[in-house]
Amino acid sequence: MYFVYVMGPAGSGKSYLTQALYNWLQDHGLDTVTVNLDPAVSWLPYEPDVDIRDYITVEEVMKRYNLGPNGGLVATIDLSIEFIDRIVDEIEGLKPNYVIIDTPGQMEVFAFRSSGPTIISALTEGNKAVVLFLIESLQAVKPSIFLSILILSLAALFSHKLPQLLVVTKSDLVSEELLKKVKQWIEEPALIGRNIMKNDSVYLQLYGDAIDIIENVVNRFIQDIVYTSAVTGEGMDELYGAIQRVVAGGEDFYTEEYSQVL
Repeated sequence: MYFVYVMGPAGSGKSYLTQALYNWLQDHGLDTVTVNLDPAVSWLPYEPDVDIRDYITVEEVMKRYNLGPNGGLVATIDLSIEFIDRIVDEIEGLKPNYVIIDTPGQMEVFAFRSSGPTIISALTEGNKAVVLFLIESLQAVKPSIFLSILILSLAALFSHKLPQLLVVTKSDLVSEELLKKVKQWIEEPALIGRNIMKNDSVYLQLYGDAIDIIENVVNRFIQDIVYTSAVTGEGMDELYGAIQRVVAGGEDFYTEEYSQVL
């Protein structure tokens, strides 16, 4: 099994990308299951095959421990660890080729508490995995926000310690010209700084240091960047190819599995 974790800031399109990637894999003959790990979500654009809400929800934890929404979400994510063995059994019982994990909408609660990496480790054990870190296109085209999200993606990488791809979502909402600019920023991060500093010189040194981090770290440890749209299906071929380069050295699922048998 290959595990694909979908992670990113709130509103970046995690659930819609989960749905689009699931449909693409299924359409190409690859058995795939979706796993919802968000105990607070009230609606999803797909029907999860495995759902943490079958075991625990934010509402019941809030009532049980007399907590508000934020405290309830934190407590529920931490308590989810108790049910991971059952979720693993569910996944293994379905015997899929791919497992797409839709992580909680508030990524900081999942990525930056010890429970998040613990859950990831327990689910992935013995299997290859990759994290898709999502960046909404409308945010990516704003240089200062894009820089901040790149640094956030690094923080997530430090936490989960899995190979990570950057995925720019909702690419149908911005022009091709703006997307080209984002591509240039990735290839030459110093350009981000030039765009920021045109409008804000107060934090000149801070921006310069941040750009150094991006140049020296992100381009070494982020595996690839893909531009997608869950609405139009744009980028799904490229996303699959990028995932395969990480988990299977570029082979497709069946070729890689056959070579292991031999």
